[in-house]
Amino acid sequence: MHSNNLAKYGAYLALGAQIAASMIVPVVIGIYIDKQWNFSPWGVIIGALLGFGGMISIVIKLAHRSGDNEYMNKKKQSGNGKI
Repeated sequence: MHSNNLAKYGAYLALGAQIAASMIVPVVIGIYIDKQWNFSPWGVIIGALLGFGGMISIVIKLAHRSGDNEYMNKKKQSGNGKI
């Protein structure tokens, strides 16, 4: 494998880990809060909602970054700086 491909795979792996962690960490904290303060099931529910919001935030940032990259690529291909 080429090092360029490894870098791409690493970036995708990091993105997947970030999305998974953004969902798992708040739920685990919610479970802890439920057990610590007998708050069940609200800790898990709030944790899941926060995790889902974090996951959506990551996806929106990724889409925005992808859109910016596509815009710049089209601008470079046009040659005169206009699209």
